[in-house]
Amino acid sequence: MALMRSRYVRRADSPNAVIVVLCMVGIVAALGGTLLVPLVSRLPEIYDVSAVQASWIITSTLLAGALATPILTRLADMFGERLIIVATLIGLVLGSLLLAVSDSFALAIVGRSLQGVAAALVPVAMSLMKHVLPPERVGFGVALMSGTLGAGSALGLPLAGFMYTHLGWNSLFWGLAIVGALLAFLVWTMLPKRVTSKQSIDWFGALLLTVALTPLVLVVTQGNVWGWLSRPIIGLALLSLVAFLAWVPWERRQRDPIVHLGLLVLRPVALTNIVAIIIAMAMLINLFLAGQQLAVPEFVAGGLGLSADATGLVMAFPAGAVAAASPLAARLLRRFGGRWVLVAGALFMAASYVARVLLDGSVFEVALGAVLVCVGTCLALSAMPMIIMAAVPSEHTASANGINTLCRMLGTSLSTAGMAAVTSFTAVTFDGTEYPTTETYHLLFWACVVLSVAAALLTTAIPRRDQLPDGLVTESATAPLR
Repeated sequence: MALMRSRYVRRADSPNAVIVVLCMVGIVAALGGTLLVPLVSRLPEIYDVSAVQASWIITSTLLAGALATPILTRLADMFGERLIIVATLIGLVLGSLLLAVSDSFALAIVGRSLQGVAAALVPVAMSLMKHVLPPERVGFGVALMSGTLGAGSALGLPLAGFMYTHLGWNSLFWGLAIVGALLAFLVWTMLPKRVTSKQSIDWFGALLLTVALTPLVLVVTQGNVWGWLSRPIIGLALLSLVAFLAWVPWERRQRDPIVHLGLLVLRPVALTNIVAIIIAMAMLINLFLAGQQLAVPEFVAGGLGLSADATGLVMAFPAGAVAAASPLAARLLRRFGGRWVLVAGALFMAASYVARVLLDGSVFEVALGAVLVCVGTCLALSAMPMIIMAAVPSEHTASANGINTLCRMLGTSLSTAGMAAVTSFTAVTFDGTEYPTTETYHLLFWACVVLSVAAALLTTAIPRRDQLPDGLVTESATAPLR
């Protein structure tokens, strides 16, 4: 491992260049996930399908990301991050080209699935940062990498509406394909190649994990549509449970498992993953409800009646706050360590959600409340990978961060289901359209206060660095737990 790390450091001639290229990778990954968000309501018209059918364009992206992330991050630990980043970017480019050249709904599902694989880019890039960068620069790089999620969203939300209106639907994907191809070239030519040890691939374990995750994602994303007690949902839940019960003992017997279960049950990793689910739920509720408050007509209680273009522009500010707060997160991580930054981020989110209950009378107030929540979100997102990388051996950083990313995806899916449930009994209907009200927003904001406080309390139970078992403390000081 010492030899592997020394070769890494010799190849990383310019740490700043590595950070810039990898942050560009994160922005492109975020763009791929957010470009369609402002245009969801237009999808039935674009593809001439029903609203339920059109929802599969979003579901397919989430499903592909959930399936690809644990597998690709494990492959990154085995074969090197540079190769996996380039291969994933190529998948993003191919998916974008399918969407650009065809109006077929079936090909759109395939294209969005290929784009969804890009969810693995961020944890893989963070793993590369740990190995390539000097220890004192890792916190800065990871914080900026976390901020790219906000930067990509801040760019994608207004850009999607502008390009769709002025350049047409296909322009969204031509642009993403070109940028993705150029970035794949930069990654291959500028980033270091890792020396790896020979390991076997647990293909059957990957297959079992796929069988377990696929119905689980479908249950979470389609439960409100099909009914939580419907036969399809119950059947899928049982299938997922059986597959997980078969997968766990199989993985425990493998010399090179697709997921190292022993690492997942470590207190720092397990608690951080639980917190990731909670933080992701609160994060999505903030952005989603802010968009609704701005766009819902003024004749509905709590609505501000902005146009789609104006809503996209305003929403760029809270999304951009995640990127803007990343330098602050980097300084705090270096000074206080991951545990306390995560506690601070969760508590700041809780306080900001209280402010969101009080600040909802104007566009400025809604935007300000959403920005405050996003600052806390940035602190929390930056701290979680640092905690995990401090607790697991270096050769497992990508796969451990990949599972954390998967937990965040699960959290966003759960929050979508929760919002739909609350909206169903608090919304009002005008001319056949259902609108959330002030009661909807406030109930969900108070729920996020509780979630954020719970995340802070769970984080305090994460052991300090000096409390970790022998052999599990990494050799670098990348993420002091303190």
